Amino acid sequence: MRRSHSTRRGSAVTATLLMVGAAACGILDTQQPNIVDAGELDTPAGAATKRLGAISTFTLAKDGDFNPVAIPGSDDTFNDNSDGHILLSGTLADEFVNPGFIPSRTEVDLRLAQENTAGLAALFQSLHRARSAAEDAAVSLQQFGAEPATDTGIPEMLALAGFSYIFLGEDFCSGVPVSRIVNDTIAYGQPLTTAQIFDTAIVRFNLALTHPSIAPGDPIHSLVSVGLGRALLNQGLFPEAAAAVAAVPVDFVYETEHATTPAALHNGVFEAFSNGNFGVFDQEGVNGLDYVSAADLRVEGDSGLGADNNTESWFPSKYPSFESSIPTADYLEAQLIIAESELQTGGFAAMTQRLNDLRAAAGLDDLAQPGDLVEATDLLFRERAFWLFATGHRLGDLRRLIRQYGRDAETVFPTGDYYKGGLTYGSAVNLPIPRREGNNPNGGECLDRSA
Repeated sequence: MRRSHSTRRGSAVTATLLMVGAAACGILDTQQPNIVDAGELDTPAGAATKRLGAISTFTLAKDGDFNPVAIPGSDDTFNDNSDGHILLSGTLADEFVNPGFIPSRTEVDLRLAQENTAGLAALFQSLHRARSAAEDAAVSLQQFGAEPATDTGIPEMLALAGFSYIFLGEDFCSGVPVSRIVNDTIAYGQPLTTAQIFDTAIVRFNLALTHPSIAPGDPIHSLVSVGLGRALLNQGLFPEAAAAVAAVPVDFVYETEHATTPAALHNGVFEAFSNGNFGVFDQEGVNGLDYVSAADLRVEGDSGLGADNNTESWFPSKYPSFESSIPTADYLEAQLIIAESELQTGGFAAMTQRLNDLRAAAGLDDLAQPGDLVEATDLLFRERAFWLFATGHRLGDLRRLIRQYGRDAETVFPTGDYYKGGLTYGSAVNLPIPRREGNNPNGGECLDRSA
């Protein structure tokens, strides 16, 4: 389910970049083994299988194991019917709304999610499965792989583990416990602060960068670099973040792949939109961006009825089929990270030029240079929102506007009257630790709910 190829969004040209050990069409077409007996896991074939399993688990956690007829987390499927990081984080932010009939999604959309809100435990578990599977695969490839010194799968797995920690830190409150299985017994982890979660991600990315199989400009090196840049950005380390992504080439993108069959390989974001369970509301809750009325080619779509057969909504067409791939990291994000470092130093001209270079490649008009820090910040975060729409970045960005730029939550998140049902938004800026974690003797609750 992993593909790395050359691309530019919008109207740009797409070409294919071959990965070592992968066919041109991506991981779905490789001839590597995907089923081995349990007794053969400690072998090169077993290690390769663990890598494929980790990619699949990461893909489901990020893009969702969406079931259009089930309450999130209600059935014991491979990934517990998790809506996934992209959908659920975007719903708490201003990207998506719930035009369907599932009350738990409305709770998240209203900034009122509780510890027992359906779907939170499924997402939490999915992300932990992803980081655990990736870490386990990295160890197996190192111990049992045929040629570990040249195996790019090792830094790739460390990178996917790092991204999983990033998603946990961006989605959930401070206090995320990281437990492990040791000798078939749960070793309960201590609650980690948001900063500690991002630090843990940084450790994974830095370890990946030391692996001899990759070098600057390589696809996996670029994946690791963008992940490191994103984690450093979350820590407010702007110069370091820019330095981390400086060598990412213009043709880089790492995507999670999908297919029409079996259902487990569906693009969950497309399926959620096509079934009317998630949609977009223009300028949601006063502060939301004008995703619809801007008529921006980066966020195209059409109107229709939600799954409740009553609510008018707008459904983006960014992912047009079950087979559509979803970016995890790319050159665009690397450039946006560098642009933010320029913002931080007052280099508004350099920042604007960088943003306009990206826009020109997609056929978009130039932006005017902002006159002060507030205008420049608004401009950069708006460009991030449109370029990175429906890729799982917006909630982290809204939280950073509060944490790093000193903005009040009620000027950042949707607020006031909800768009249907006569309801009113709450005050949450992140998701709570699910009640299921209450069995952790070290603590299974939020340390705090701040951004």
